[in-house]
Amino acid sequence: MSPKQIFAIVLLLVIAYTAYDAMFTVNERQRVVVVQLGEIVGQDYDPGLHFKIPFIQKVRFFDRRVMTFTEEIERVLTSENKNLAVDFYVKWRINNTVDYYLSTQGDEQRTRSLLTESVENDLLAEFSKRTIRQAVGDERNEIVAAVQVQANQDAKELGLQITDVRIMRLDLPEEVSDSVYERMRSERQEVIRTLRAQGDAAAQEIRSDAERERTIILAEAYSQAQTVRGQGDAKAAELYANAYKRNPTFYSFYRSMQLYRDALGSDDLLMLRPDGELFKYFNPKPSGSSGSANTR
Repeated sequence: MSPKQIFAIVLLLVIAYTAYDAMFTVNERQRVVVVQLGEIVGQDYDPGLHFKIPFIQKVRFFDRRVMTFTEEIERVLTSENKNLAVDFYVKWRINNTVDYYLSTQGDEQRTRSLLTESVENDLLAEFSKRTIRQAVGDERNEIVAAVQVQANQDAKELGLQITDVRIMRLDLPEEVSDSVYERMRSERQEVIRTLRAQGDAAAQEIRSDAERERTIILAEAYSQAQTVRGQGDAKAAELYANAYKRNPTFYSFYRSMQLYRDALGSDDLLMLRPDGELFKYFNPKPSGSSGSANTR
C-alpha cells in the first residue's frame, strides 16, 4: 500500500470521527448542556439529532425523570427531649439544567448528599417543635408538608425540584426500644401477677363461702334429722304406750321376745337365775328352789 493510500485512509478516518463527534442525539428522558471551554453554550435541546463543534464542545447528559432516594436519621430529638429514628424518602428531578450543572457538576451522588442534608435539617427542626404523640399522630402530614416547602426553597438554588417527601417509619432508637420493651414486659408481668393474686383471692373467698355453706347445710340437715328422729322416737313411744294399755300381758311378752332376740346371740354366754324375771315366760311356775344355772 502506497503512502498516498495510507494518508487517504487516515484522512477518511479523521473526517469520520470528526463528523461523529460533531453529532449527538437527545431522547425524551434526557436533559443536555453543551459546554465549550468550561462555559455553557447550549442547553435543553429537543429530542432528536443535534450538532456541535467537534473536539471543542462537550455534551453532558442528565436524567429528566423523577428520581428517588431513601435515608435514615438515627436520632431525632422531639420537644420533650425524646429520641426517634426516622426513615424517609425524597423524590426529586432537575428543574433548571444550567443551575444544576453549575452547582453539582452533574454529580448525582453529590446531589443526593446535598438534598439529604437539607431535608434532614428541616426534619430535625420540625420534630423539635412537636412531642412524640404529635409526631406520630395527625401532625405527621404537617411535618412532611412543611419540610417539602422548605427543602424546595433550598433545592431551587441547585436547579432542582422536590416533588415529594414522605416519612416511611418512625421508631425509637434500638437501645431505647430494648429498654422500652423490657419495661413493657415488666409491666405486663406485674399485671399478670396482680390478676393472678386477685384470682387466687377470689377463688379462696369462693371456697370459704362454699365451705361455710356446706357447714351450715350439714348443721341444718343434722338438726332436721335429730328433730325427725326425736319425733319418730316420740311416736314410737306413744305407740308402745298405747299397745301396753290395750294388752299389757301381750306387750310384756312381745318386749321380752325382743329382748331375747337382741340379747342372746349364737356365741353369747349368760349366767341367769331360772326363776328370774327374764325366764318368767319359759318357766311360768317356778319352783321354790333357788340356785343358778348355766344357759347358753
